[in-house]
Amino acid sequence: MASAASAPSSAAPGGAPTARAAKASPEPLWTRNFVFGTLLNFFIAGNYFMLMVVMTAYALTVYEAPAAVAAFCASAFIVGTLFSRFASAPLMERFGRMPVLIVGAVAEVALTALYLLNEPLGALIGVRLLHGFAYGMCSTTLATVVTSLIPASRKGEGIGYFMLSITLGSAIGPFAGIFISNNFGYDTLFLVASIMVALAVPCALLLRPSRATRVKGSAVKAAAEVQAAADAVGGEVAAAPTEEAREEAESARDEAEAQVAADVCPACAGADPECPTCSRVPSTHLEEVVTDKVEHSPLARFVEAGVLPISVVCGLLFFGYSSLLTFLTPFANELGLGRAASVFFVAYALAMFVTRPFTGRAFDRKGPHLVMIPAFVSFVVGMVLVAFMANDWMLLIAAMFLGFGVGTVQSCGLAMAVRVTSDARLSVANATFYMLLDVGVGIGPIILGLIVPLIGYQALYLCMAAVGAAALALFLVVAKTEKGAR
Repeated sequence: MASAASAPSSAAPGGAPTARAAKASPEPLWTRNFVFGTLLNFFIAGNYFMLMVVMTAYALTVYEAPAAVAAFCASAFIVGTLFSRFASAPLMERFGRMPVLIVGAVAEVALTALYLLNEPLGALIGVRLLHGFAYGMCSTTLATVVTSLIPASRKGEGIGYFMLSITLGSAIGPFAGIFISNNFGYDTLFLVASIMVALAVPCALLLRPSRATRVKGSAVKAAAEVQAAADAVGGEVAAAPTEEAREEAESARDEAEAQVAADVCPACAGADPECPTCSRVPSTHLEEVVTDKVEHSPLARFVEAGVLPISVVCGLLFFGYSSLLTFLTPFANELGLGRAASVFFVAYALAMFVTRPFTGRAFDRKGPHLVMIPAFVSFVVGMVLVAFMANDWMLLIAAMFLGFGVGTVQSCGLAMAVRVTSDARLSVANATFYMLLDVGVGIGPIILGLIVPLIGYQALYLCMAAVGAAALALFLVVAKTEKGAR
């Protein structure tokens, strides 16, 4: 009797208690869908980084374009990606997540193949814009599908592993792009990039998420369909749906209700706002103000107000990260450290690989503060080391600090964003988060390009360390409390 008293009261429909079983066997993470989704993410990220690092040089050498135009050939991709963040959520609502994902993957293959045609410079910029739009649509939809599949109790760990696919792409892609273009030419590079992204299509086709994820609409729509079937059987409407349609609607409703039930804290059933087990993401006065402003404006269709604060924090850090993409190589060459700069992002990715599994589990068990604060500090330390780098080892140590900092903030920031969001708004939340990252990376080179001639590289990276410190201060405001999941 003592054991019965200590057991949670929640039970399965058949009467069997579920909380003890859940504790004994954690919900699985490495499912078929999670594996194929992670592979798909690696293929599209590898294609993106492989082409991004060589596009400016390609425009300069093949088209003899002016430096500003050549740089825009690379950054046009980011512009297209930014536009896709606004369009992805409405497209998913209109057509469903899986159709949008498959169309985006196929479009990436077709647009990558167009580089082989050696089209005029204006057409190349147009292809880059469309390619960026396809990548943004595909990556946003994929993130929505995969984050909806990860068990609520393992969000930090699951998103950490999922984002490692981007880490791997960011390490292999640039190295492969530079090596292939230098040794075999640009046509071979475009062919390899096309083959790589083509592998994403079968991964998308092999994804089999639940019906609540695959079909259009939501649990409300599924419930309406079930009610319509019941009315039809009762003679209240003339045309009854087929038995198969009714069963599919019931299945979608049951799965949606199960997902809602899974998100309820087993310790307090969602009744105790002080419960440390179910404390989730920040719910501060700042979030309340932002939510009130956005939810009563036309932006609510495209922007999830609740995730804006943490998205702004991560976008600010990625503004600082853009300085590495743009100015690290010329700064290192100026100091005679070009050899170390060529493997900087390999060491950067290695640090992500080593730390991300641990940070994801720590995020799930201890909350964001224990993980995110050291990550921001690591970013600041890394930028200071870059500013004062005097040898190869100093630069590579800086790469490891920065890899831990940026990788942890990106994955845990996304976990914070999606944990506060219902499944019906998950697509908008992912789009909002990635949109702010794109803004940070996109405007960084433009603003910093105006500053560098005035202050020099060393002062620039000291300023980026200050940006990291400002992002940490803003995070402490945004994450002031962990209570109040919406």
